[in-house]
Amino acid sequence: MAAERFDFRFDDEASQRLLVAALNQLGEGVIVADAKGALIFVNDAAALIHGVRRLSVKPENYAEQYQLLTVDEKPYPPADLPLAKAVRDGEVVEHAHWKIKRPDGEIVDAIGTARPVLDRDGKQVASVLTLADRTAELATERKLKLALEARELLLLEVNHRVKNNLALVQGMLSLHARSSKDEAAAQSFKDAGSRVMVLADIHRRLYELGTHSEIEVVGMIGDMVIELVKTLPAERAVDLNLKQKGRALLATNKATPLALAINELTLNSFKHAFGDTDAPRIAVDIEAGDEDMIIVYRDNGPGLVDPEKPTGSGIGRALISSLSRQLHATVEFNSDEPGFFARITVPLR
Repeated sequence: MAAERFDFRFDDEASQRLLVAALNQLGEGVIVADAKGALIFVNDAAALIHGVRRLSVKPENYAEQYQLLTVDEKPYPPADLPLAKAVRDGEVVEHAHWKIKRPDGEIVDAIGTARPVLDRDGKQVASVLTLADRTAELATERKLKLALEARELLLLEVNHRVKNNLALVQGMLSLHARSSKDEAAAQSFKDAGSRVMVLADIHRRLYELGTHSEIEVVGMIGDMVIELVKTLPAERAVDLNLKQKGRALLATNKATPLALAINELTLNSFKHAFGDTDAPRIAVDIEAGDEDMIIVYRDNGPGLVDPEKPTGSGIGRALISSLSRQLHATVEFNSDEPGFFARITVPLR
């Protein structure tokens, strides 16, 4: 029985039986080829995985005799098989993935490693392939991947719908602002609309980028400030000096309060800073490094009247406070600078 499964010749037949018995106890499949590539041993686990046990098979016939397929379930090119490479080139092929069509028609996913076997002098005397049936594990991974892809599509659709709904809300706020005869109420509607559009823009970017958890904020904040300066009403044209350096990814729950805070600073510049300023200017410097991102916001208005209340509204103060809590950010206001000056430092790690 042992001689049918193993063609090596041992002086001690008991040693041969012991080796064969030990290899057949392994849960992993083991196939051994001689120096010319003919199969001389297939252990029980390998025979179970393939559904057959055939010896004396040469490398050019491995794929046909054992029905070996690529991961796309096409016939495996014989010369590219891991064991064939070990036989022919003495190559070590690790963690290769292929498929096996068993005689009963079942398709098995196999993962294996092929190595040359060298004697004490370094001469290649055989090659060995170890393999395992990973059909169940890989099927689970494929199902999980499909479920994650479905989840991603669902979240993208949610972002798309949220963006559309927020745009609708912003449109309604704009309509109320235009129709309101109370100037203060109209301004409140406009400010609320601006904040809603910040949220809509974040969801738009998430949808366009095909993500839902992180967003690149250096470009987002720069684009947002440019759009605000273009669209906010002002008695005189406002000059914008924008500098951007680096990239920074933030989770959406952190990017949102940051964007709203910069939006609030810009709104306040237009509402409070430029009434008596001949050539109104806003400067925004955004620099992202490995450890943190620094945003410096300036305007050339009259500056802070009350350094303890750096923003003009309760909402603005709440947003700045939210930055510190949610992002562990530090916010500095400098009343010694001409105009309004704020530095926001956001840790990225």
